[in-house]
Amino acid sequence: MQKTKILIIIAIIISVSSACGRKGDPIVPRLSPPAPVANIKGFTKDSSAILNWEMPTKNMDGTKLKDLSKFAILRADIRDRETGGCGCAFVKIAVIDIQKPEPAAIKENSVIFIDKGDDLFPAGLTYKIPYSYKIIVEAKSGLLSPESEEIILTPTKPPNPPSGFKASVQNETVLLKWEPSKGDVKGYNIYRSKIKGSYPDTAVNKELIKAREGAFADIGLVPGTYFYIIRAADTVNPPHNEGPDSKEIEIRITK
Repeated sequence: MQKTKILIIIAIIISVSSACGRKGDPIVPRLSPPAPVANIKGFTKDSSAILNWEMPTKNMDGTKLKDLSKFAILRADIRDRETGGCGCAFVKIAVIDIQKPEPAAIKENSVIFIDKGDDLFPAGLTYKIPYSYKIIVEAKSGLLSPESEEIILTPTKPPNPPSGFKASVQNETVLLKWEPSKGDVKGYNIYRSKIKGSYPDTAVNKELIKAREGAFADIGLVPGTYFYIIRAADTVNPPHNEGPDSKEIEIRITK
């Protein structure tokens, strides 16, 4: 009897020791999906929409996003919302790989994407139709962020250029004059170049020339040949929604 008790005690000790030393299955840490893109900015230019947003840096749990891979751009025609529809028929129009971002561009920590409506027929966004955009972030792990807040952009047909665009020279100053454009025009931008048919993105005038004005003086020029165009805009604040180029003017300043 005593021997039996001893054997039972030994068996219990062995069983407990084995249980304490047993290792369970390894616990795999749970990955957190990326946080959605915030503060998307955008504007329209003719029949295109330009979107801009900052590179995301956080996951949903607040940890640092270290494996950013792609962005998916979604677009929906939401005109049916005016008649009680949901405007929820979003279509993926582009996937941007941060290693090869074309057709987008990445500058510093900012992403710029231009939707030219190439997937539509005919190509180009339709004037006066509101379009909603959303962005989804994808990590290298394959995890996806929630959809971003939407941004709604409505392309508008820009105004025609003014007529009667002409120039004259007085010493080192070029005097430009024109007849005002018709329609909803907020002002004008003038562009100057030394190369025919090729103009910079920045206008000569620092502020939009008011719609009621029809003249501008470009001062302090050195002798040489200059080319000018003027564009009408229907937005007061930059970036301006500008119309097509006016006729080109060539003018020469001599000593």
